[in-house]
Amino acid sequence: MTDRAAHTAGALVSVLAALLLGAASAYAAPALDPPGTEPSDPRARFVPDNVAHCAQAGYPDDVQVYGEGNEDAGDAYVRGTGTGSSPTKVQVDITAEGRSAGVVVDAVVVKGGEGANVYESPYVPPELASPQNYISPKNSGGNVADVSHYLICYHFEEQRDLDDALLVLKRVTAPEGGAAEPLPDGYTVDVTCTPPGGGTPTGTTLTFGAGGGIGNLPDGRHLVTGIPEGSTCTVEEQGTDAFPAGAEVTYRPSGAAGPGVTMGPDRGAVVVVSNDFSGVEPATGGFKLTKKVARPDGGPIPDAFTVAYACQGAKTGRAELSPGETVTVAGVRADAYCVVREDAADLPEGWKVTYTVDGRTTTRAPVFKVAADSEVTVTVRNDGTDARPETDGGAPDKDAS
Repeated sequence: MTDRAAHTAGALVSVLAALLLGAASAYAAPALDPPGTEPSDPRARFVPDNVAHCAQAGYPDDVQVYGEGNEDAGDAYVRGTGTGSSPTKVQVDITAEGRSAGVVVDAVVVKGGEGANVYESPYVPPELASPQNYISPKNSGGNVADVSHYLICYHFEEQRDLDDALLVLKRVTAPEGGAAEPLPDGYTVDVTCTPPGGGTPTGTTLTFGAGGGIGNLPDGRHLVTGIPEGSTCTVEEQGTDAFPAGAEVTYRPSGAAGPGVTMGPDRGAVVVVSNDFSGVEPATGGFKLTKKVARPDGGPIPDAFTVAYACQGAKTGRAELSPGETVTVAGVRADAYCVVREDAADLPEGWKVTYTVDGRTTTRAPVFKVAADSEVTVTVRNDGTDARPETDGGAPDKDAS
């Protein structure tokens, strides 16, 4: 049987189905809510929503490093490492260079499913060294969600000496569930400083990893130093034309890219370059629903069955399946968890319902993850072999009068 796209349920569709198929020929599924989110780790501050950047965790002025999924991410001062599976976990370390610079981690944010865990003192470095096994919240099904993304938010124990120096930071924000088009694996920012009075400009380039944070100069340092007082410095990111449609680049201060920032007496400057990709096309995935029916020894077999599905990210609907048919549900947020259910109470007496996902069979409505790089198949099996054959109730035959 060929695949077809699943249709979204609605009252009109239900009415038409009942009229066309008849009450006994299709068995409906009740409305279904997507999997929720709940606390998973007593060490963490639970947030029942997405935390996309450190400001949303309460640290708007921190240096931020972003990690996609449970992939490794970091800068010269901190490092996040993804470990484990089902669920995935994150470990965070302050590098030797970071310890020398006095780095203090304020928070590690781990997002998965619909919520996030925010880990803070005393459960972050340097107070708690790795392995910390940071995890996402649980889904309402009771299982810990895989890591969708994580953030490392940190500051310096002592105010950095920025006399005649310029510090440039990079912040990256991605769409919930990731982007359809791969985001850059690195970023480049040019700094050009012009001395007061219109002297000869000097320039250099900072490079950043995919997760942002602290940049690197060609000589390995992280501060642009030796800038004369009164100089005007412009900070401009390169390669932004290649960013996906919907990306937004902002600077703080807003004039950093032009006319620039002026180096004052006995103080330097800090410029934050932010790449907000939350408006780009998000990554999506899907799953297949397959209907299998074990024919009863006697009695009728329904013409169609209706299976409800609900996914995080407001993707809900119903799929009507004939025996042996497969439908595809597409456009689900890539990190979302879904649940599928057919109401056994609506089936004929003696019929049973089981669900098989990734080789595991259960009688409970399954909760499963959707990913952009793989497709899940959910087999909904109706077994009518224990169904009683239809009878006339046992009344004796008699002649018509």
